[in-house]
Amino acid sequence: MSNMNIEVANYMKLRMFLSVIVILAIQALCAQSEQVLLRDLATARQEHKLISQTNLLIKLADLAIKQKDTAAALKYYDEAYEVCVQRHHWQDQIFVASHLAEVYSSSGALDKALQWYLTALEITRKHGDPNRESMLHNNLGIIYLNIGSYDKSLEHYITALELKKKAGDKTGIANALTNMAVYYIRTENYQTALQYQKQALEIRQTLGEQSMVAATYNAIAVTHRHLGNIQEAFRYLNMALDIYLRLGNTAKIASCYNNMGVQYLFMNDLPRAKEYYLMSYELKKDSSDAYSVLSTLNNLADISLKLQQFNDAKKYLDLAKPYLEINQYLDLSKSLNKLYSEYYEAMGNSKQALEYFKAYHAANDSLFNVQKQNQLNEMEVKYEVLQKEKHIELLTRNNELSKRNLIKSRQLRNYLIIIITLIIALGLVLIRRYRETVRLNRHISSHREELRNLNQDLEKRVQTEVAIRQEHEQKALQQSRLAILGELAAGIAHELNQPLQTLSLTIENILFALQDEPSGVDVLEKKMSYLFEDISRMQSVIEHIRRFSKQSGDQSQSSFALRECIDSAIALVRDRFAQCHISLQCHYPETAIYITGNQYKFEHVIINLLTNAKDAILDKRGDATPGTDEIRIEVVLKKLGVCIHVHDQGCGIAAEHQDTVFDSFFSTKPIEKGTGLGLAIAKGIIGNMNGSIGIDSQQHIGTTVTISLPIEPESSV
Repeated sequence: MSNMNIEVANYMKLRMFLSVIVILAIQALCAQSEQVLLRDLATARQEHKLISQTNLLIKLADLAIKQKDTAAALKYYDEAYEVCVQRHHWQDQIFVASHLAEVYSSSGALDKALQWYLTALEITRKHGDPNRESMLHNNLGIIYLNIGSYDKSLEHYITALELKKKAGDKTGIANALTNMAVYYIRTENYQTALQYQKQALEIRQTLGEQSMVAATYNAIAVTHRHLGNIQEAFRYLNMALDIYLRLGNTAKIASCYNNMGVQYLFMNDLPRAKEYYLMSYELKKDSSDAYSVLSTLNNLADISLKLQQFNDAKKYLDLAKPYLEINQYLDLSKSLNKLYSEYYEAMGNSKQALEYFKAYHAANDSLFNVQKQNQLNEMEVKYEVLQKEKHIELLTRNNELSKRNLIKSRQLRNYLIIIITLIIALGLVLIRRYRETVRLNRHISSHREELRNLNQDLEKRVQTEVAIRQEHEQKALQQSRLAILGELAAGIAHELNQPLQTLSLTIENILFALQDEPSGVDVLEKKMSYLFEDISRMQSVIEHIRRFSKQSGDQSQSSFALRECIDSAIALVRDRFAQCHISLQCHYPETAIYITGNQYKFEHVIINLLTNAKDAILDKRGDATPGTDEIRIEVVLKKLGVCIHVHDQGCGIAAEHQDTVFDSFFSTKPIEKGTGLGLAIAKGIIGNMNGSIGIDSQQHIGTTVTISLPIEPESSV
């Protein structure tokens, strides 16, 4: 053996010797501490201090775990749980049950671990602690995953994730997503695993947890390697390495280098793989993680042999050889024996090659037996877990059935109490109501005659009020009619004056003609025809005024031509408007339009609107020199009716008054000019014709009043 190999062996023996001394010293200190705790526990038991007993038993269990005494740890935790049950302290029960499950899990007793986790979960659900419940679901997912119950594992992982989301715990959500990814990696569903890893990465980047971000990068890189995405795997490994270099975390840097080596080995780039394995080894060769160091040396030796770098292979094998004496890592011992056999075979030393080959087969058989035993143990655990799950399910069902029966019996008792109470209450209410009914009947009988007299008096008063109101409405309508007739007086005078002048001149002409010379019959007939035409015109005007004046009491409706009605109204006011320098423009469709209603009342509405438009123009004009203003009437035929628009360019109506202009006795004009009834009456008339009237006005710009009415079938678009 070379000097370097001797030095390496001596160095490894020295490290082992020092480790033994440290372990013995720790054990001595722990033994001393254990004696103190046991003494205090005995005192607490004598004094019946349950809380102190709980704390001391938990400390003893923790100490036993440090000493790797699993049996003692389980004993102390089990006693602590019994004390917690006596205290009825559910938080400590959950704490101790969870630690019992962890100890059983680390010792490989997964069935016991599952039982205690389920116990802790039941207590947590009973008392409502979502945070602990989420942690327990996560641990149950791990247990079920390890025993191969993948459906159960996924169920608990999903529940843990939902609870973390509900609580808004972002760190917990990221951890739950990572666990989901582990599940899908174990089931070789790498794409789904990658999705969960990326979701966890986004959350951890938001939280700024650099160490956890790097760990997630590392996990994503491994998943990409499984998927064959080599470039992505390298990219994520480099990002993880950058973070660990900034943080100065040597162990994690070594792990990244090792993963780089694995990646290059996967690509069959042996020199680069060896380079990164060697960098990883240099960082962790003094680490206490013996398995990791041995695994890296094993990889270095294997790659060196494949590269036929036999001196390097021998060096790495000799560095790993002291670990073979520990006989703890069967899988790596088997691999190292095989590599030694290959090395000596390459060196031509068949004897040594055969010796290590035999050792390789012995280790392989031992490992095979261990694997078989593990498989048997796993199958046994699965069977026991299934049996216990069935037992727990049966107990749960029985418990639920008992609870349901108890709830039903309580509900039945409560229902009986409620029914009896209701019957008694109902009887009392009926007795009270009967007494009240008798009293009320007496009271009603005594006041019935008085009420009858009051009703008769009220009916008379209502009839009187209705008659008075109708009388007022008729007076208001008459007043409005008179106001319009006053407005029309000048126009009527002009209408009658012109025919009278014609009559006068015609008669004078006849007299002069008779005095000068006898007139012929033709001349007299012609003159007489002129006289009869003017008389007929005067009669028509007088008849129109007579009918208009009597329209307030006429409720009959008939079909009439819309254009003729509007023209009649305009004829009555045109001369008066001309004196005020206001022109009237009308626009009709070519089709004759017929509507149903009272022609003279509708004419009343048109005259009222035209009068309001004239007053608005004069109010806007003020003392200014009169120009020629215009009032425009547009008749627009629609598919289902007709619209009459009356436009003016007057002073307009303020916005706050536009909703009240149709109210009775509301007017923006002075008292001497307006009664406040015109638009109210117009709205009533249009309403009786099944129509509507609206107003659109802008102050200082003008007003448009729109009347919408249905048309007769003989009118067509």
